[in-house]
Parts: sequence; C-alpha cells; structure tokens
Amino acid sequence: MKNYHLNLTERQIKSWNKLGYLLRPKHLKENIKDIIKSISNIEDTDIKKRKSLFYYEEIDSKPRLCRIEKFIDDNKFIHDIVMGDSVLGFVRKLLNKPVYLYKEKINIKHTGGSGYAAHQDATAYHKLKGHITCLIAVTEMTLENGCLYLSKVENKNRVLPHDKNGCIIKNEYIKLNWIPMKMYPGDCLFFNSFIPHKSYINYSSNSRKAIYLTFNDASEGNLRKKYYAEREQNLKGNKDRISTIGHFQGKNFKI
Repeated sequence: MKNYHLNLTERQIKSWNKLGYLLRPKHLKENIKDIIKSISNIEDTDIKKRKSLFYYEEIDSKPRLCRIEKFIDDNKFIHDIVMGDSVLGFVRKLLNKPVYLYKEKINIKHTGGSGYAAHQDATAYHKLKGHITCLIAVTEMTLENGCLYLSKVENKNRVLPHDKNGCIIKNEYIKLNWIPMKMYPGDCLFFNSFIPHKSYINYSSNSRKAIYLTFNDASEGNLRKKYYAEREQNLKGNKDRISTIGHFQGKNFKI
C-alpha cells in the first residue's frame, strides 16, 4: 500500500501521546530486502571511502562488528528511505511538526553479542528538549536474540535517577514493568526520549540487526554534524565506550 507510510489514525496518535511509543507492524516490510542488501553494501565499503563509523566488541576473543554509526551518506537507498515519507515524513506527521535527522546507527548482535543496560535516551542527548527514535527491525527480534524491552512510566517526561554512566539505577529499574518488543523484519517502533529501554545478550545461533534513527525538533536546528563532532571528542575521553553513555554491556574492541 503506497500510502501506508503516512496512514496514521487518531487512535494511534492518542496512543502515542499517552504512552510515548508506537509500534507499526509491516511499516517497511516492502522495503526490507533492499534495506538488508544496502546494509551489506555499507559493511563491505572500503574504510577509505566510507563515512560510516564502525565499532566492534570482543566475542570469544575475536572482534565482531556490533555498531555502525553515521551511515546515511554511504547508501542512496537507505538515505532515501530515511529522509523520505517512509520515515522522516511519518515522524513529522506523528509529531505534527518538522524534524531533522539527529543521528543514525545500526546495532548488530552476533551470537553471544551483548545487551544494553536499562536507560533513557534523554540522558544521552541531554542538550535536546526531547526527541523521537525510529527502530527498524532488519531481522526478526525475539526474546532469544536480545530484542528491545520497553517500560511504561507514569510520567513519561521525567528523567529517572541514573548513575554516572547514564543508566537507570537498580532501585528504579526493578520497579518497572518491562515489555518485550518482539518484531518482524520491516516492523518499526517509534519511541520518545523518556521511554526506559534495555536489551539482553543474543543467545540464538543467528545475528540480530536493527536500525535506530533519532530525530530532533527542527526548532532546535539541524544538529547532526555538531552531534558527531561532539561524539568523537566524547569517545576520545571514554575509550571503553561505543556510545556517549556507558550502557553497552560488552567489551569494546579497537581496530
């Protein structure tokens, strides 16, 4: 259905406003084969020619690719999907205001790949008033392979108590009701910066991949270039991290 990407009901808008997240089954199902092919092309791009940032974790004493950042300019198909009606256009309609792409990443969990501690994105992007993230399931996301878990909180615009790494403290996250977001390839999950979320190790025999696209309110400006410049400086001072906060539970492997 050509218009499905912008087909948003009043019920879905009310659900978004109340819960802070919205699951869209099959939102990009018709595009998923080309998305998978495009990611493979990005992974195969020569390091001297790519703009993408690659990060690795140590699994069984070997480096395995666990994250790709800043990849939007390395593949035209993905660029057009993200910046067109399918994603950015839908986000604009959901929020009823213009937005800019703030950052983008692909999280990869190979067999034995690590999870992420409970956190809110608001602690990572604290300079923003608020933002929205679109998760695209590239492969099936299951309990066994480390799918995302969300928690609904009573006041979704509140930052919960967190530690120096930006992760929710234990006394808080054990109180939360965690919901596994089991997804199929092409499903999309939209959630705001205050939704607590986490994931576990991939115990399955297959790799799990998911794209995360973060957008900020256009009133705050086009901040993507500035974000990645600041991110680079941040990681120079935190060499064990692959993100601006310390929620990744794996062992970073420098290549």
